[in-house]
Amino acid sequence: MERIPDSLPVLGRGRHRTPARGACFLEYTALLAGEAFTDAPRCVDAELAVVLRHANDVLSDADRPRLLPLLGRAIGLVAHGPATGPAAGRLRRRVAQDLAAAIGSTLSAEELRWVRAGAVDRLFWSLMFEPVPVSTSPAWVARLVERLDLLHGCFEAALAAPAGSRV
Repeated sequence: MERIPDSLPVLGRGRHRTPARGACFLEYTALLAGEAFTDAPRCVDAELAVVLRHANDVLSDADRPRLLPLLGRAIGLVAHGPATGPAAGRLRRRVAQDLAAAIGSTLSAEELRWVRAGAVDRLFWSLMFEPVPVSTSPAWVARLVERLDLLHGCFEAALAAPAGSRV
């Protein structure tokens, strides 16, 4: 276990050398999970990590604190076994299916391929414009935070589902 910092880091854009210089969402998550200070913690699925890393970096310094209620929630949202193994693939496909169903818009052929491939990151960002594009920056930020909450819920539900169950 890494040494716990003397104070909590401030959420910031990009990678950081040490918690004293701040932390992105995933670096903060790694600290909370007791892992080494990294933006790729083992306790978070790689596809979820890509979404969270991008969300952290796309938000302004003023909007980034809206991610605080999600801190720690991603810990443990990962399939057992290798990150590229069959369990991870099943988890990601299930999450992609659940996310698409929850948003409820008609998927393009490309989005359907992403669902079948478990490409959660690509599907997530594509669906940010569904069911209709938002017209203001505050509305987009609100949608992003709402969708991140939804995505966490999809991972939680998929991990809690009995093995072999289908959507």
